[in-house]
Amino acid sequence: MASQPASRALRTPVRNLYFHGKLLDEYHFQLETEYLNGKRHLLNRLVSGYGVVCGLDVQCRPDGRHVVVTPGVAIDKWGREIVVPEETRPIEIPEHLLPRRGGGYGPQPYRGPQDPPQKQGYPPREEKEEEPVVRILLCYHECESDPTPVMGGDCGTVDECAPGAIRERYRIVFKEGPAPPIDLHCRIPDVFRGDRLDYEALVKHVSEGCPDPAADPCIPLANLRLGSEGHDCDPDRIDITVRPIVYTNDLLLEIILSMLAEERDDHRHAK
Repeated sequence: MASQPASRALRTPVRNLYFHGKLLDEYHFQLETEYLNGKRHLLNRLVSGYGVVCGLDVQCRPDGRHVVVTPGVAIDKWGREIVVPEETRPIEIPEHLLPRRGGGYGPQPYRGPQDPPQKQGYPPREEKEEEPVVRILLCYHECESDPTPVMGGDCGTVDECAPGAIRERYRIVFKEGPAPPIDLHCRIPDVFRGDRLDYEALVKHVSEGCPDPAADPCIPLANLRLGSEGHDCDPDRIDITVRPIVYTNDLLLEIILSMLAEERDDHRHAK
């Protein structure tokens, strides 16, 4: 499934019905592959959620103009798995996003409302440039590979070779402007009533409908503040807290155990 338009968020799955002597051609094998991938992507998107599963730290190179991403796994906003098997090669920050040597920046930074005119006789205000921010994204990317001779088809109508495999890879993308912070507010207010779970509130929340796939399936990995001349990239300027994460069972267990330990300590102190 190379693409998944948002308008087709939900569709009825179709799978092969096998019988003895059925002719299996390209259509039926594609149908089988899309059925299995579609089911898995649907569960990833609506059950597991999207974001970073593990790894994928963003680090600067000493020259200040390149970053690397460490090995890891993510699920994009369309439910597709992205595997980075080893540390990436140094990836250059696009030239037009870097501070210009000698002053100024590539993109025009946001300055906010303009200051009122300076009164006559007062020293001019010191102009402060806002440091531009770029967001670093991880995107799913397919590559056709393994050219294979084509044995069938009519004479002169089929290429001699065709890709025999699709490699599921990734791309690292830079875009101007920061990724928004993660919203940590509870979307189901008053879900507990005393010591009881408000099941009615949960049912109403779930029954509101299924979210459509996002228009942009890429996963934000970090915001990068581009500093002054000679300090384009350093660890203190990388903010990875803007990345969404997948709450795996192990991670949820650690959160629950931490909460229980905190309650136990509070109970001991109360005595």
